[in-house]
Amino acid sequence: MPGNLFSEFAPSDKKAWEKQAEKEIKGSVSELKLLKITGLDDIEPYLTLEDLNNEQINDLQKCQKKNPGWLNMPLIKRTESKLTNLKINNTLQSGAQAILLDITNTDLTKCEFPKLLHSIRLSDVPVFFKTEQNSDNLFDLISKGAGYYIKGGIAHDPIAHWMRSGQPFDMSFDEISVLLKKTKNMREFYPLMIESHVYHQAGANPVQELAFLISAMVGSIDILTNAGISPLQAINHFFFSVSANTEYLTEISKLRALRYLYRKISRAYKLPDDLCHAFIHVSTSSFFNTEHLPHNNILRATSEAMSAIVGGCNALTVKAYNHTYAQPDDFSDRIARNVSLLIANESYLNRVADPSAGSYFIENLTLKMADAAWSLFLELEQRGGIIEAFKNGFVQDEIQKSWNEKIISMSQERVIIGVNKFGSKSTLTDSDDLSILEKKDEKNQFRILPDRNLAKQWENEQKF
Repeated sequence: MPGNLFSEFAPSDKKAWEKQAEKEIKGSVSELKLLKITGLDDIEPYLTLEDLNNEQINDLQKCQKKNPGWLNMPLIKRTESKLTNLKINNTLQSGAQAILLDITNTDLTKCEFPKLLHSIRLSDVPVFFKTEQNSDNLFDLISKGAGYYIKGGIAHDPIAHWMRSGQPFDMSFDEISVLLKKTKNMREFYPLMIESHVYHQAGANPVQELAFLISAMVGSIDILTNAGISPLQAINHFFFSVSANTEYLTEISKLRALRYLYRKISRAYKLPDDLCHAFIHVSTSSFFNTEHLPHNNILRATSEAMSAIVGGCNALTVKAYNHTYAQPDDFSDRIARNVSLLIANESYLNRVADPSAGSYFIENLTLKMADAAWSLFLELEQRGGIIEAFKNGFVQDEIQKSWNEKIISMSQERVIIGVNKFGSKSTLTDSDDLSILEKKDEKNQFRILPDRNLAKQWENEQKF
């Protein structure tokens, strides 16, 4: 873009903007409220170029996604193999470009992969298999007759699974290490997922999600390098899977901050920037969904999907509006799938790689979020890393504080339409003893992370 763009207009400093703002609002800009974002200091409601560090902004923008577009990747749960295959094919014909296939509750030997994947070319269509079973065995089963090159991956994070179930992760990483060697030349197949859903669903704030996520990334890389996998191979063969919630600008900034933090980690391992590319899958959140006015969940998912897209996701899963309390039907699945299609075909956001670049507010918020997450990450490292910090209860304690703050904010200022808007107000205060809803793993004697829903918790406390 030429440097003399709009050169006929005289430059304006912040004071000029403030003067114009005061004229528009008929008051003093000092009366504008600072924005409160959990995990960060208060944020100024507006900024100008002079408030930013150009060198930092340039570095931040260089870390963002370079190619526009994203994969519309609906979630499909396996039932009977032929019926699931029919649903996968119909979903692909209806605008999906990839599939997140949930086979969690099915024994691998009973999945009937030839029937399940009939007519689906894994070299063309990325399929991510959600499972908690042997990753290496799964790959052997899906790769039979699939050719030498496969797209997709294994949607399993051993560390996150350990945190929510207490089951050890050592064997899983052994299997992943073997699989990484088999798929070394498959640049579009990801044998390992590193997720933030486990923290998000327990009540973590965005800064905590980022810090725990990159700490888990480092922990996973260290385990794999100890098994003989090079840092470059490890970092290029996992994908992030992140939840997006309803805090629109915050979630955009969270995803952009993740790419910035990913680059800081790759540079710490002395890996070249041009060979390290983060693949980020985003799923809309279940945390705020309500059963009482379920169609509001469609609007929530649309806002979350917009945040994911503007923030630069590579793949997007929009969950059905009724998935938290019922088996999604054809209608709810179609609406979820079409959210991504509508944004792509009617907003043209699929033609821009980094839509929010240049927004002073978002650039500033991204850097503040990245800095705060990095500080928490360093504290985790001082505690021995994410695994030791979890064993000692630090991770759980931090998330519990954030969960308590969310419950209290529901009674004071936060609005969730159809949940606490127009309802009776709670009398919760900072000193109230809120239910922890955590369980202790009896064998290892540490607390596992719960799967929470803020709307349901509020409704239960208000006895709706």
